[in-house]
Parts: sequence; structure tokens; C-alpha cells
Amino acid sequence: MEPIPHPRQFVNQRIETAPAVRAKELRHEDNSYVFVILRHIRNTRDNDLWISCYNSIRQFYTNKIVIIDDNSTINTVNGKLVNTEIMHSEFNGAGEILPYYYFLKHKWADRMIFLHDSMFMNRVFLDAELEDSICFHWHFENKSVNPKMSTFLSMLSNSDVIEEFIQTSEWRGCFGAASIVDLEVIEKLEMTYELFSRLILSIRTRSDREMFERVLGMIVAYEGLIQADRYSNFGDILKYPNPFETQIQTMDLARQAVFQKGYDTAIVKVWKGR
Repeated sequence: MEPIPHPRQFVNQRIETAPAVRAKELRHEDNSYVFVILRHIRNTRDNDLWISCYNSIRQFYTNKIVIIDDNSTINTVNGKLVNTEIMHSEFNGAGEILPYYYFLKHKWADRMIFLHDSMFMNRVFLDAELEDSICFHWHFENKSVNPKMSTFLSMLSNSDVIEEFIQTSEWRGCFGAASIVDLEVIEKLEMTYELFSRLILSIRTRSDREMFERVLGMIVAYEGLIQADRYSNFGDILKYPNPFETQIQTMDLARQAVFQKGYDTAIVKVWKGR
């Protein structure tokens, strides 16, 4: 395993103008990869987070990065980003569905690694973490069915098979809808269900975005694209060290919590509401 740099080198407002010397292009089984950062800036702290996310990728990888800005309420100076494209979404508030929608539209690479601006690379990915055509970063258990779920499912093509499936079968949600995914999977889900083109017009609130986390989990389970023992690379989000504790607001604290618990993960996270 490669050595982990000290987190303080990420936690600053300076954008790294070149990848680290050891950074390399991520390829696995000849697949190309793009990193997509979903960004929403409300204050200075949020600005520091997306920069930290960008810098953390560049410590390990030279791949193209796409930053999708979803309705930020303050401006930022993007600086001299390396091999990076910035997009301002026209679908304000659509959040987690945006990386999938724009990946389908622009086809930047064979595979996408989707990170929120509150997620940071902690180490290189292991080969085993890159094996599946889609794998969530973290999952959560299905504990109840929200009445709003049926409304969202009804918007999709072939929704009746999903409605029937969830009555009798197990599925898990995709935390933050964040995953590593093949372009071919995205194309299949769009062709069969019009998943992204239809839902992007209806997702505007946090509750809507929570429904997308669940709908994505349901559909990939029904399609057999994900297995019960391999829903996610890093497990149930409730087993992440100190999950949902908003006092963990920096890379330092996020890494400290992970190290203290002996939790092995390529991605660490801080918690911010929206």
C-alpha cells in the first residue's frame, strides 16, 4: 500500500497546480476513468472542501476531473486546475443524479468515480475495489418504504417490475448515490427505465435526492448488477467511524476518526447538511 500523506497538506485554500510526483493515471483492465466531483458552495468552509477534494485526487491520480456545480450560492475562484472541466448545471437542486446524467451525455471515459465535495481520496484504490461494473462507495439498509417512493418509480419506464421486485426482494440504498460505475451500466439503465432523463426534471429537494439514493439501489439490484455481498466497497455507512457527526468538519478530523477505528477506506468523508 502506498504511504498516506499528512492530511494538512490538503486542508488549505490553495489549489495544487500540478499532480504529485507519484500520481499516475488510473486504469484497470484497460478501462479509462474520470473523477466527477459534485460541488455545492454556500460558505468559505464549503469552498475549502471542494479544493481539498480536488487536491486529494491529484495526490494519487492524473485522470481527468469534472466538477459539476449544483446551484452554489457564492462564487469561487477555480484557479489553475489540471486536466479539469467545470460545469454549471442547469438543473438547480438535482444534486446526486447530475454526475450520472452528464456522464451519460458527455461520455468522458469508460468508468466514472463520483465523489461529493465532502469526500476525499485517502489512498489508491485496490484492484478488488475496481472489479464490478457498478459498486457503491457505501450502502445503507432498506428499513422502510416511503410513500414518495411510488411517486418516483411511477415516473420511470417499466416501473411495474421494480414495484413488484421491492415487495419480495432485498435491496440496499446507495449512500449519497456515490459509486464507481461503467458508462455501459448508465446507458443500460437509461435505455430500460429512462432513469436519468426523467428523474432529473423532478429532483429539487433533499427529500427528492434521498429517493434517488433508494431508486438507484432498487434498480441495480433488480437488474442483477450488484450482489448482496458486494453492494459497496466500504460497507454500511452506519459503520463508518462517527457517521453523521457534523463536528467532524475537516480532513484532519475525518482521517483521525478513520485511523482511530482502524477503518480501511480509499475515501474519507466529512458531514455537511444541505
